[in-house]
Amino acid sequence: MLATLFDKLVGATLVVLNLLAPVEVHVDTNRAYAAGSEHQADIYRPNSSVPSPVLVFLYGGGWRSGSKADVAYVGAAFARRGFVVVIPEYRHFPAASLSDILADNAAAVAWAIGHASEFGGDPRRVVVAGHSSGAWAAAMLGLDATWLERAGSSPEDLAGIVGLAGPYATSALTDPLDKQVFAGADPAMQPINHAVGRHPALLLLSGAEDQDVRPTGTVALANRLQAGDEPPQTHIYPGLGHGQIVRSLSFPFSVQAPTADDVARFAAGAHTAP
Repeated sequence: MLATLFDKLVGATLVVLNLLAPVEVHVDTNRAYAAGSEHQADIYRPNSSVPSPVLVFLYGGGWRSGSKADVAYVGAAFARRGFVVVIPEYRHFPAASLSDILADNAAAVAWAIGHASEFGGDPRRVVVAGHSSGAWAAAMLGLDATWLERAGSSPEDLAGIVGLAGPYATSALTDPLDKQVFAGADPAMQPINHAVGRHPALLLLSGAEDQDVRPTGTVALANRLQAGDEPPQTHIYPGLGHGQIVRSLSFPFSVQAPTADDVARFAAGAHTAP
């Protein structure tokens, strides 16, 4: 009973935060990054007279669901911190394949880099962040050059990658429906299989109590990347579950863990190579 009431309170709080987002900061909605109604993005902008760092945020939803509107509170929270935030919509499984999802997100990121200066962003300071399946996509774009190159860009154009509760290896998944998404998929669709060579700076975050995407996947990817030129930064937050880690990016949930501070610090300091 108490758990149900708590879940309802959390849901109601998120609804309010999402409704307040356009009031708190300037928002440009439904900007097309490619042809088609599924290929639109919302842009949250701070009040700044100088080019701001850009955060492209890819929402989660088990590859099967989700919406940019669900994480408006993330856009507002980071715009208040001085970031331009781009949150794209993209197609979902099973109508879209994993390749389609990556192609959509790559197109959105390439568009954000190419148009950053038009909405007050610095194209040399673009960081891609994501939660859950969005973290999977962010990691794939940063570690496998295939996708951004097809979109006319490159991982070298990214200042950094941030993954929150990312399923970087299918072994970290616990939900049978999530596992079904990868049934018969090429192993190349797992970020952990691209943990070699040069890549953007990475910040990998997970909750110790995550029962949906076990933090073992985050640790495994971090360990694979340790041998590289730029080992990732990693934080495992005690007490946080799968949904809590993304909610902790905004007040009042930010009191649970310093997730927002860690992401902001990393993204503010990230730059592409000269």
